[in-house]
Amino acid sequence: MKTRFLLPLACTLLATSLLAENEVYRTWTDAQGRKLEATFRGIENGQVFLQVRNGYVYRLPLDKLSAADQQAAKTLKPEGLGIPADPNLAQAAARIDMLVDGGLKKAGQKSNPLASDEQFVRRVYLDIAGRIPTREEALEFINDTSLSKRAKVIDKLLNSDGYNSHLFNYFADMMRMADSANKVRYHTYQDWLKRQIGDNVPWDKIVYSMMTADGKLLENGATGYLLRDAGMRLDNLSLTLSTFIGANVSCAQCHDHPFADWTQRQFYEMASFFGATETLGAKRTGKSENAAMMRKAVASLDDKRLQQQAKNVLRVNGMAVEDTGANDLKLPDDYKYPDAKPGEHIAPKLITWSDDKTKKAYQGVQTKSEEDLRAQFAKWMTSPDNPRFAMTIANRLWKRAFGVGVREPVTDLDDPEAAANPALLRHLAAEMVRVKFDLKQFMRLLYNTQTYQREATSRELSDNTPYLFPGPILRRMSAEQAWDSCATLVVGADVDKYKSHRGTDYAKVMNIEFGQDASPETIKTQIENAISGMRQYAGKGGNPKNNAKKKKRMMRQETMNEQEDLTISPPTRNGLVLARASELNQPERDQHFLRMFGQSDRQIADSNTEEGSIPQVLMLMNGEAQKVIGQEDSLVVKTAAAQSTPEQQVESIYLSFFSRKPHADELGTAVAALGNGLGMRDLTWVLFNTREFVFVE
Repeated sequence: MKTRFLLPLACTLLATSLLAENEVYRTWTDAQGRKLEATFRGIENGQVFLQVRNGYVYRLPLDKLSAADQQAAKTLKPEGLGIPADPNLAQAAARIDMLVDGGLKKAGQKSNPLASDEQFVRRVYLDIAGRIPTREEALEFINDTSLSKRAKVIDKLLNSDGYNSHLFNYFADMMRMADSANKVRYHTYQDWLKRQIGDNVPWDKIVYSMMTADGKLLENGATGYLLRDAGMRLDNLSLTLSTFIGANVSCAQCHDHPFADWTQRQFYEMASFFGATETLGAKRTGKSENAAMMRKAVASLDDKRLQQQAKNVLRVNGMAVEDTGANDLKLPDDYKYPDAKPGEHIAPKLITWSDDKTKKAYQGVQTKSEEDLRAQFAKWMTSPDNPRFAMTIANRLWKRAFGVGVREPVTDLDDPEAAANPALLRHLAAEMVRVKFDLKQFMRLLYNTQTYQREATSRELSDNTPYLFPGPILRRMSAEQAWDSCATLVVGADVDKYKSHRGTDYAKVMNIEFGQDASPETIKTQIENAISGMRQYAGKGGNPKNNAKKKKRMMRQETMNEQEDLTISPPTRNGLVLARASELNQPERDQHFLRMFGQSDRQIADSNTEEGSIPQVLMLMNGEAQKVIGQEDSLVVKTAAAQSTPEQQVESIYLSFFSRKPHADELGTAVAALGNGLGMRDLTWVLFNTREFVFVE
């Protein structure tokens, strides 16, 4: 008991140096007279929760404390909320809080008060699952009296389908993941990434797979990352470096970077790691035996129109990543620096940073075997010893949770000391390495901090003063959060059930492999089948709403075996497919709700926007989504209509939209309006058009 009850002195002193004296710490004494300085975190099931200065939370039987402390535990107000079951997680979250508090104190600022349960449950659903909670989900949380309910709902959401959907939206925007590029559909790439997220594959493994993938896009979705910039290896490298290691080097493609350590030669030395890689595959190199057979098959077709369509099939099957074994990268013809000549072959070499003390990331990187260059680059970039890789994704996920990064912009980490809180940024990077790039575990850590669980700050960031995180930033929903929340109001939590799996279907109809002894008739049949499949998807993104036969087939599959993970058809209202944004076209059509609310066109990385506009206001007032939400078969309306009194009906709608009950004045006004002819549809219109609905509070 003694070893569990008392902390080592050194650990306590270290924590004390991070956090100044605080009046919420008091000395607790057990029945044997042993003492512990800790903050009271509450009582649950006969156990007292005490958090010491280094953040570790002890669970002690109430009757083991002294009589005076038992009485204190029954009367004191708990300090903080959301106790994780794992005391080590509580400790790790507390260390982050200490660093945030240290930055605030240095600037003479204070933390925001803790958010209410109503604020927290709506925020955490939006941030983790990408949608508002249903009325029932909100009430379940609000009515839970346990101390650990915040930690429990975080765990629940991190293990939900909504988590997978929402994280896919983030990465799809970050990596410009579009249905169509280079006249080819990328559904297999999307499905591959969704599987990685669903299986909780560590971030370093995901990125390594994308950097080293080879083969056809139709057979290996991971090739989609390099093929997204097919034939443009320099542009792809620039995006790779800014996206994954926060190195903004786009200037160095043409000249030495004016504000960073990067030179044009260094950029080309890094690009040389991809100099033996061909990203136009069989279509360009002409070396693929399969491609040669396909061209022969196309030439054998008599119908000119069929030949042209067959060439499109050839294009799709020719999208591949191949290692050529010969590094052909050269400096540009207009290279003007004295360290090399224009057009000179350039050897691969890794960049270093001035603050990179260990150099461990570079050990074992060999550049002699040109066939392994991509793998060597990927090994270096994703190494836990790379000073930028862990820091970049940690900073990105922090911004995703809090609304602003510790270092802005997230694509430029050339100077980590310029961060709002450099010590916090370094610690977050170390935590990412500690959890072995497990994104779910890292986010569990962020959401369990008291910093995240505080009230949001309504603050303009245009004055360029650093934001030190007294709480998250009050921010507007992303386009995907807004759309998925609208769908939730109409169909409830079932919105998470629909999965498109378009990559599997697309590859099945488009992928062609000719055997050596294939007859002309066999070849013709395969091409015709592929053409038929291409027509099915052309201009429709493989969306089931455009394919009645496929829709009926999927419904039959669901009926045959409800236990299997099969594709099911989403509900449709007024022509709107009420599926999660992750399962719709990537991106959606220009006039769709998603695009109007800021979904990016996936041409530029991280280009979604949360800026308001007049078209958005008009869509909220008169758009298709607003009309669907107010229909009688909408879940929010049906649930409210089933309540016994006008007061209960109003309360039901408020809980569905805002995860809270109406204030007294709101309730009185709404009930009076219902008595004067206002309908349920009208009330949903009012709440849908409020600022409170579209903001993450």
